[in-house]
Amino acid sequence: MASRPDRSDGGLTLDPRAGPVDTGDGVPPRSRLLRVPVGVTAGGDPLVLDLKEAAEGGIGPHGLVVGATGSGKSELLRTIVAGLAATHPPDQLAFVLVDFKGGAAFADLAPLPQVAGLITNLQSDLSMVDRAMAALQGELARRQRLLHHNGNQPDLRAYTARRALDPRLEPLPQLLIVVDEFGELLAARPEFLDLFAAIGRVGRSLGMHLLLASQRLDEGRMRGLESHLSYRIALRTFSPEESRTVIGVPDAYTLPSAPGHGLLKADTAVLTRFRTTYVSGGYADGIDGGDGTLP
Repeated sequence: MASRPDRSDGGLTLDPRAGPVDTGDGVPPRSRLLRVPVGVTAGGDPLVLDLKEAAEGGIGPHGLVVGATGSGKSELLRTIVAGLAATHPPDQLAFVLVDFKGGAAFADLAPLPQVAGLITNLQSDLSMVDRAMAALQGELARRQRLLHHNGNQPDLRAYTARRALDPRLEPLPQLLIVVDEFGELLAARPEFLDLFAAIGRVGRSLGMHLLLASQRLDEGRMRGLESHLSYRIALRTFSPEESRTVIGVPDAYTLPSAPGHGLLKADTAVLTRFRTTYVSGGYADGIDGGDGTLP
């Protein structure tokens, strides 16, 4: 991964040539499944999120991103989706992208072949919220049926192994569900919390991953869901209290004002400070170096 730490927009440039090398058939090996570079740490090392569950050495399957206006939240979400799309074929990974307000966060990602669903501007048409809920409930049920009807497989990994022996089985990729402004979504439709909690409980075995993002976090709306969020990312927050709610300490409130600075909590005691990569601009070849450390 190449980065340019002197960008005035507060981001870093990701070299699209960098990343996992496939095995020759376009499919990354299991160890590199769901791994994505998202930035650099305070020491200048690449920060790679591994969205697999802890039993496979990852920090997933479900996570939370909270950041104030201008903190770089949407850019981080785009970085995660674009980075995963660059290294995972559509039969191995799919996305459902949900943006409660507008749709600018994911508009440029719509043409990706991995995008199975793009649901935007729910704020102006609440009937779409109900349709989105029904679609996600239907996908959860469909995956459960596929595993049950094909040898009563315990999880997606076992189903994938069976499909390798019998290619006639229906492809069942990992599914990353990214929801931007989920706090406002829950305010409009509190019943969505039950669906998110259900995915939190069974998503691990079904290959369904939640990435929930919001400008603010109302802890009261998270009941029943918090225990399923195995990693948390706080960009700059509106208050010390919000930072403490997300990562247990007030530190995210004092992060630099430039977009892209954040703290990752994937362990009860460890915080990793980082700066996100920047994927929305044009690709610059021959990027110069620098030590990559953060101010």
